[in-house]
Amino acid sequence: MTQTRRTQQMRREGTIGKLVASAIDCINELGYQGASVQIICQRAEMSQGALFRHFATKNELMKLVHSRTVDLLFDRAAADLAALPAQTPDEDKLLCMLRAMVAERYYVVLMELMMAARTQPELAILLAGDATHQRDRFIALLGTYFPAYAGNSEFVAMTLTMSTTYHGMSLYGALANSAGGSDPMPLREQWLQTILHQELARIARKGADTANPVYEVPVPAPLD
Repeated sequence: MTQTRRTQQMRREGTIGKLVASAIDCINELGYQGASVQIICQRAEMSQGALFRHFATKNELMKLVHSRTVDLLFDRAAADLAALPAQTPDEDKLLCMLRAMVAERYYVVLMELMMAARTQPELAILLAGDATHQRDRFIALLGTYFPAYAGNSEFVAMTLTMSTTYHGMSLYGALANSAGGSDPMPLREQWLQTILHQELARIARKGADTANPVYEVPVPAPLD
């Protein structure tokens, strides 16, 4: 009986995984509006009935798509940081992290979902439930890879501001590339690198100002 339940659970997780992967591909290629239930199911090689056995509405599937996409972006950021040489300057590590968090394919999916939520209250409510998860992963990443600064509120505020800056640069770069223009991100990154070097040195001298600078979540111990 236990083995049967385990097999059923594995099948369920497999089905959901295929639907989520298909939805991510469809949203990336067709946008939120173009990613209909019919197309998502066709690409997953499943019936619409299979989708609705696991999700009451399309937006409930989109909530899981959002959560998985957030995890994929943070997993990529952590992997990119872990792959850097040990002596990489902190400002270069920060740029690496921020660059990974706007990785084009998954970032596009997040932006599509956020724009759809602007006019769909049900979707907005569902995505709002992921805010804590996204916040905790962000703070954990800072605490793990930037332990010298993570206890300083200015560092967290600076990193959040830099994150929104990268959002804008990524969107502008995507539009410029589509129109056949040049991408200004490399020049902007050079400027950001200079500013970050100065700010990180100042924050390091100042040290921690709170046990937890912005959110009431524990900052993890640094890596060995």
